[in-house]
Amino acid sequence: MSTFNLHRLFNPKSVAVVGASEKKGSIGFSIMSNILKNGFTGDIFPVNPKYISIMGLSCFTGIENIKHDVDMAVLAIPIHFVPDIVESCGRAGLAGVVIISSGGREVGEKGRAIEAAIQEKARKYNLRIIGPNCLGIVNTSKAFNASFAHLFPLPGNIAFLSQSGAVCTSVLDLANREKIGFSHFVSLGSMMDVDFADMIDYLGSLSSVKSIVMYIENITNIRNFMSAARSVSRVKPIIALKSGRSKAGARAAASHTGALAGVDAVYDAAFRRAGILRVNEFEELLDCSQFLAKLGRPSGPGFTIITNAGGPGVMAADALSSHGMEPAMLSSQTISELDKILPENWSHANPVDIVGDTAPDIYIEVAKICANARETNALLLMCSPAGTMDTLNLANSLIPCLKTLPCPVFTAWIGGDNVQEARKVFNQAGIVTYDSAERAVRAFKNLYQYGRNIETLLEIPVRTDKKLIINRSKAKDIIKKAIAARVQSLTEIEAKNLLLSYGIPVNTTQLADREEMGVQAMQTGTDYELIIGAKTDPDFGPVILFGMGGVLTEVFRDTSMGLPPLNRLLARQMIEETKISKVLKGFRNFKPVTISLLEEMLIRTGRLVTDFPEIIELDINPLMIKNGNITAVDARVLIGVPRTPSPMHLIISSYPWQYERKEIATNGQEFFIRPIRPSDADLLIDHFYSLSPRSVYMRFFSPVKQLSKIMLIKLTQIDYDREIALVALMGKGQDKKIVGVCRIILEPDKTLGEFAMAISDEWQGKGIGSSLLKLCLKAAHSMGIKRIMGIVLAENIQMQQLGRKMGFCVKRHPGSGEYDLTIDFEDMKID
Repeated sequence: MSTFNLHRLFNPKSVAVVGASEKKGSIGFSIMSNILKNGFTGDIFPVNPKYISIMGLSCFTGIENIKHDVDMAVLAIPIHFVPDIVESCGRAGLAGVVIISSGGREVGEKGRAIEAAIQEKARKYNLRIIGPNCLGIVNTSKAFNASFAHLFPLPGNIAFLSQSGAVCTSVLDLANREKIGFSHFVSLGSMMDVDFADMIDYLGSLSSVKSIVMYIENITNIRNFMSAARSVSRVKPIIALKSGRSKAGARAAASHTGALAGVDAVYDAAFRRAGILRVNEFEELLDCSQFLAKLGRPSGPGFTIITNAGGPGVMAADALSSHGMEPAMLSSQTISELDKILPENWSHANPVDIVGDTAPDIYIEVAKICANARETNALLLMCSPAGTMDTLNLANSLIPCLKTLPCPVFTAWIGGDNVQEARKVFNQAGIVTYDSAERAVRAFKNLYQYGRNIETLLEIPVRTDKKLIINRSKAKDIIKKAIAARVQSLTEIEAKNLLLSYGIPVNTTQLADREEMGVQAMQTGTDYELIIGAKTDPDFGPVILFGMGGVLTEVFRDTSMGLPPLNRLLARQMIEETKISKVLKGFRNFKPVTISLLEEMLIRTGRLVTDFPEIIELDINPLMIKNGNITAVDARVLIGVPRTPSPMHLIISSYPWQYERKEIATNGQEFFIRPIRPSDADLLIDHFYSLSPRSVYMRFFSPVKQLSKIMLIKLTQIDYDREIALVALMGKGQDKKIVGVCRIILEPDKTLGEFAMAISDEWQGKGIGSSLLKLCLKAAHSMGIKRIMGIVLAENIQMQQLGRKMGFCVKRHPGSGEYDLTIDFEDMKID
């Protein structure tokens, strides 16, 4: 319902403007003018008790007097009037309102009380609210401008979200200059209701939106935000500029981990895990937006530079090197082709320096050769006003050619007034252009590395049957006793026993006789000293840290951060983000380390803080490695009474162990039900091929021949806040196979879910489907889902019978070959 209301809010057929005015310069006047002048074809209803008509339109004295169907309203009135207007909007059946008014929580207690009153009335009618204290909203595809912005955005495929109205207008100004278009332009303001998570979910569902760009000051409902971003970033780039980087969150930290895991570093880790590209500057945000809008993401690291002067080319290469990248190595074939058209003194390398007075037609041919070279994934064309070079003439000559080249091509015309006109014609032609090599390189680097991060997040893990052995009851006993004793820190012996219970090796530590001190074996001649730690952030929950350890940890600050739960791929990514990782692979006299053991230590640490939200900080420093053996030499654990029980203290849903169980089929054979895992991809492929063409059609409603990588990722990499997916397994070890899959996919508002199921043909009719569906329904009920539905083909008699047996209402679609199966959980008991 709430997603549908957002759709009505952004695609209205009729709009009420409360506070409309004919007084030029007023916000009400600006909003009315913007809606009228940009071609909106829906109905507009001004609402203002003081006027009979406004701008030639009949004016209503109150929202309750509007007799027509109205989809949404824009409120530009003093905020103390808003609660009553929201009540009227709810009674009138509106989908939502945009509250322009300021004076809410930002002014103190009185404002917070007004906002609380607005929220109470909005919830009663399921009315969505954008704002208050916002600029308004724009949907260019509908020519709908419900804002008081001074410009109407150019149409495009980027959605822009911002908490700051001032940032909105600044971005709009610069984007118009650079000819960057937008599908949606949204000022969220104080985010009383609709927040970044809601907008990411909504925009992610629209084919007209190709990427999402955000200016963020703070995030509400962080778990929802992470869930939405992780889902959408798989298919659409998300870029964020997060302000407030200088906040000193680690000043009072009691450990190395606490000092290193500052607020901004946690945002970095969260955005990386969510698949969001974080940029640090306003200019960088615009540069990446322009690149995405006009070129899309680079497909690889091959970066080729063409320049008419040596200096700028060197600057571009240096900028690339500063980001850990190098220009593409030109192949002998490319060099040979360039030799045929360039003078002998060209650079014969990348950057391709074609010499200052080369004619435009030669420059164009060089661009064609380099763009078509196998080693080129992106092409930067540079020009500076050297010698007799006519920079404007070159730009005009290049434009027809650039649009036909097979790779992303962008330009950097370097200089002041002499090249300004050239940059202008590039912008007008839709060609990406920058005023410096550094900006061009940074935009390429950001979007290439973003693509690499997404690939890593979507990588299918290698299946392993190794199960981590832990002693959760022992760990629980240690923590329970400490909490009961009201201590804030475990003793070193207790801390090491806690680590040992989760399989993290420690050196033996004992309490000396008649002395209140710890005694442990002396460690000598270590190969490496590392640190593994964890800290509970008040907003993001547990955060894991890895890096170079020892007494100088905080000096070198060679660490990386990640969010639990971790798997081997994520753990390896954390390790590889540190400089020490290059040494761990073996360097001169340093012996290589078995990286899989370090991955396991990180996974075990993540599991520990996932299971026990009582852990506030955990510090293993140093984690010593000698002759391949790993030992936690020093350990510190701070504990406290948790605010939230496990696993809800995490911002990323963890694997739901509670849905693992053994069942017996009707033929007496035992099978095992558990949630699906990313490493089940191979098993799922085998299961797919165990289905007959008829069973495949029953499940997918089309004759699917194979599961693509994208489908496998979608079916196995599950966000358990958004989906329930259980598998039934037969056999053990290498003989293990999936014989059934059942899943319930939830709507973003988590009130409705849709189920689907597939059982291997040889195991149909043996109670496996019934067991899977029953457990899925139990899981959905525990999550607060109100209704489950599914669509079943008329010939799928078995599924219809199972549905009736499980309590579903089975109804046939009039005039179609499909049945709707629905079950309501309200007033219904689920065993």
